[in-house]
Amino acid sequence: MDVIKTSDLKAAGVPRYRIDLRCRPGGPWQRILPGVLLLGAAPPTRADRVKAALAYAGPEAVLTGVDALHTHGLPDLPLPPRVHVLQPAGRRRSGDHHVLLERTTRLPRPVHKDGLPLAPPARAVLDAARHEPHPTRAHGLLTAVLRSGLCSPPTLLAELDAGSKRGAATPRSFLRALTHH
Repeated sequence: MDVIKTSDLKAAGVPRYRIDLRCRPGGPWQRILPGVLLLGAAPPTRADRVKAALAYAGPEAVLTGVDALHTHGLPDLPLPPRVHVLQPAGRRRSGDHHVLLERTTRLPRPVHKDGLPLAPPARAVLDAARHEPHPTRAHGLLTAVLRSGLCSPPTLLAELDAGSKRGAATPRSFLRALTHH
């Protein structure tokens, strides 16, 4: 299905009343996020939610966390309930129960894959681990990335040292223990 911003439809000449009519209950379209539509009546897939989150967050947004890791080549990681997206610190969009929007002054240079702007693997896994409340699952994320060869412990530690200290204790202790062995 197609995900599109309502502003793009209006720019293409679709009147607002037609958009509203098609998005009524039982209609052929649905609002997936404010200002973002799914041009279909079926429930949105995870891929639809990812596209919608990026469209909602704006053109500088970068996909991070487990969804980015899936696209980088780790499809077996369990998906969290929300799509994690980074946005510039100046943006004031807020997430919902399907999207975790995180403002950052350290917006990574995106790696483009499958048409999506992705955080590099080290940033993506650390963002996921920082938001994972269960330490065993956070360790599992870090271990999966290290085993895959997407990044090394020194790369992860360097990214961890450069980033926010919030939520960094669990990944930091795991990586320090790993590098001391």
